[in-house]
Amino acid sequence: MPTSILDRSADAANTVSSHVVGVMVEAALRAGADKERIARLLGVDPALLFDDSVRLPTLTVTRLWELLYQLAGPEAGVLAAGRAERGRLNVWDYLIGSAPTLAEGLRDAARYNNAICDRRVDLEVVEDGSLLTARYVELPHKGAAGDANKEFVMAVLVRRATESFGAAGRPVRVDFSHRAPEDRAYLVRALGTGNIHFGQGRDAITFLISSDSDRSNDPVLQGILRSHAQQVIDSIALEPAWLDAFRAALHATLPSAGGEGRRLEEVASSLRISDRTLQRRLAEHGTSWRAELETLRRETAIALLRDSTVPVRVVALRLGYRDHRVLARAFRRWTGQSPAGFRRTLSE
Repeated sequence: MPTSILDRSADAANTVSSHVVGVMVEAALRAGADKERIARLLGVDPALLFDDSVRLPTLTVTRLWELLYQLAGPEAGVLAAGRAERGRLNVWDYLIGSAPTLAEGLRDAARYNNAICDRRVDLEVVEDGSLLTARYVELPHKGAAGDANKEFVMAVLVRRATESFGAAGRPVRVDFSHRAPEDRAYLVRALGTGNIHFGQGRDAITFLISSDSDRSNDPVLQGILRSHAQQVIDSIALEPAWLDAFRAALHATLPSAGGEGRRLEEVASSLRISDRTLQRRLAEHGTSWRAELETLRRETAIALLRDSTVPVRVVALRLGYRDHRVLARAFRRWTGQSPAGFRRTLSE
């Protein structure tokens, strides 16, 4: 029976663990990428790439895959997998190895897949006679970036299987949905088999079930790892940490009346990214600079106007408006009332 990742909210769906991104960054640097370029692309302090709570938008990760492909060509995915030593992907890395059989280890890897990847990625594990197949469904990246990502996840899966179960962890067949590269030798080396097929209807890796893969294990340790993996999944914020950091930076600039361009530059600078990257990251989160600023001003205005001791002109200044009449026009647009009218309704 297939084992799938847990269904969670759509807000957490479009993000990838910082641990995966950290591996990709190392691969990009090894391929000759410029550190500043990577920092601008990510829009987050690289030091945060070792924090379980940090997730990056999948669209940003797609761009990182595109950069890595530009630098390393078709071997980009295998290059990244080569940087994924055991432990680099945090608790997920130990799930396969803690199980008594390869089949059970792969099921755990599937069940807790969301600890490292986009929620939409479904990893299914199916037993059919003597064959054990792990297949990926709905990998989110497309084009060359998608091809590199598929080869990365397959190479990492084989690496973990062989590290834990030796020869029993070598696949007997690998299927890719994308077209074959001109030279597949790098994949044969990474996957440990020449039985690789392209242009298939699925991305899957098949192992031969053997008693050689059975071994003793520590069920207590296995339970601890499962519990921790579930805690990681449960702790995934509904809003990525980056958006929280942006809103805090925007709030700090709210009293400034230096104009929208200046405020945007100030927020971007505090986040160590360019104006253009800031606007792109907001779009990736399904919002915009204007929408965020309007929402913050509306919420702040309502909170301040509830305090009748704060004059309307002071409220306007705290929102970064030069004139209380600008506040009045904006407040009417937001609520259908004037600031004074809103206060009257509170006292009725």
